[in-house]
Amino acid sequence: MGVVSFQRGAFVCAEGLPRDTPEIASLRLGCAHPCAQTVPREALGTHERASPERLIVRWKILFAAVVAAMGLISASGVQAAPSLVEAARANDTTTALAAIADKVDVNAKSADGTTALHWAIYHDNAAVVQRLIKAGANVKAANEFGSTPMAEAAVVGDAAVIDALLGAGADVESPGADGQTMLMVVARSGNVAAAETLLKHGANVNARETWREQTALMWAAAQNQAGMVKLLVKRGAEVDARSAVNQWPRQVTGEPRRMYRPFGGLTPLLFAAREGCLECARALVEGGAKLDLPDPKGVTALFLAIDNFHFDLAKYLIEKGANPNKWDWWGRTPLYSAVDVDTVPHGGRPDLPSPDATTSLEIIDRLLEAGAWPNVQLKMLQPFRNIGDDRGCDSMLTTGMTPLLRAAKTFDAGAIALLLKHGADVDLPNEGGITPLMAAAGYGSVECDPRGYGPGIPHYQTPDTQAKSIEALKLLLDGGASVNKRTISARAAARSPGRTALYGAAFWGWSDVVDYLVTRGAKIDVADPTGLTPVDAAMGRAGGHGRGSTIEVYQDTATRLEELCSQRPDCNLAKLKRL
Repeated sequence: MGVVSFQRGAFVCAEGLPRDTPEIASLRLGCAHPCAQTVPREALGTHERASPERLIVRWKILFAAVVAAMGLISASGVQAAPSLVEAARANDTTTALAAIADKVDVNAKSADGTTALHWAIYHDNAAVVQRLIKAGANVKAANEFGSTPMAEAAVVGDAAVIDALLGAGADVESPGADGQTMLMVVARSGNVAAAETLLKHGANVNARETWREQTALMWAAAQNQAGMVKLLVKRGAEVDARSAVNQWPRQVTGEPRRMYRPFGGLTPLLFAAREGCLECARALVEGGAKLDLPDPKGVTALFLAIDNFHFDLAKYLIEKGANPNKWDWWGRTPLYSAVDVDTVPHGGRPDLPSPDATTSLEIIDRLLEAGAWPNVQLKMLQPFRNIGDDRGCDSMLTTGMTPLLRAAKTFDAGAIALLLKHGADVDLPNEGGITPLMAAAGYGSVECDPRGYGPGIPHYQTPDTQAKSIEALKLLLDGGASVNKRTISARAAARSPGRTALYGAAFWGWSDVVDYLVTRGAKIDVADPTGLTPVDAAMGRAGGHGRGSTIEVYQDTATRLEELCSQRPDCNLAKLKRL
């Protein structure tokens, strides 16, 4: 309890009590300030001395005021019964029902506008919900966050509560500030019973939210809710509806969080393919969804399924007739993508092998059997799987890149064999002139390439690297590859015109690969326009490792090249064969 102090010249308000309490208000007694300070006697001017009778009356008044204050302060220490809102928030059913029976205001709100009905629905307390509605609770009340009883009910997903609210006049759509309807909220949860209740009451199955223009069907497909997808398709959802297309003025900003901005324009089937929901895709296709409807960059459902390692779904789409030769903005085809993920990339994105029964190699085979073109070339650098971490590497994978060249880069013998069997051009290079044979010899690759051979960056470091390289080289050479074909420019990781596959093996210090290439006819006494030879490549004079600044010297490989040249009558390092 606060302390009331008295002085002869003035009355000083209670100390230790908040200035806006009833106790203080009762003690003001005409003070000019809610809590007047001591006033010096001289500031009051001269007054006649009060008579004893007046002093007694004054003291009685002050004493009464103190007693009243003490009574109020004591009363404040008695805990009041909890309000209806508080009882509902605590999920105290007994107290809440008693308060309703006492006919309290069922629409009373807490400071943020939340009502007892909000809290009862939040706790899925059907008994309190029913009594509140019967007592006249506002089923459309929105708190300061825009949440309504229907919004809470949609999240909880109790179909009986939703039905009761709608029966009491709640809006079946109850859209939020972004236009998201209750059917959209329920759709992503997979609660089919709740969705059926909403649809029974007239929910618009094709309503769109205003932020990305997405529908309930898109939400269901994006969340792997096959049962919900089937229901919505059955109830007339547009299977080929497209979300908003984002026209960004630029893709990369100056901020440190480098990332691709979403292009948008996805359909329910594209969402299902991205997430790998096979049953969702099946329901959509059977409901009439177009198999090859792409996003704004030409990426189809088949692309998305393959790029995300959902090979069972990709197999289904191929069987249903998806176009194997549809290419995207970058010039990739589903075949290229299947080859690309057959050796799992290891970059900034934590990609893992697929758990599906169907393998990526099987997808490659099925695509080729379905008529996929093996010699389609990229139009530009393919998109990084993680733009922040992967930039600056994999520079070979640009204009002119083919599925065979991509397979050769990671010594993918299975893919190489299938591609050659179906007519892949064994010497078709990228724009720098790097051929599949050069790539299989290590030319154009560096340790930081996400698409490199090995369990992770740095790549090309495992003990079996040279054996894998030789296995790929044999397939290509037996398929007719030219062992002495030269690069044509410095572009696309070629670094210089006039170099051959032997430069690649020498660059890495792969002496076993050098021996194999020489036995298959590779010339040692060749030079690029600047006079650099395979021996120079082994000595670190023809380019750096990593991102280009690390120089590695392989003296043993250089010595081996010189020995091999000395054993051949047609090899003379003093008379180099320039481009």
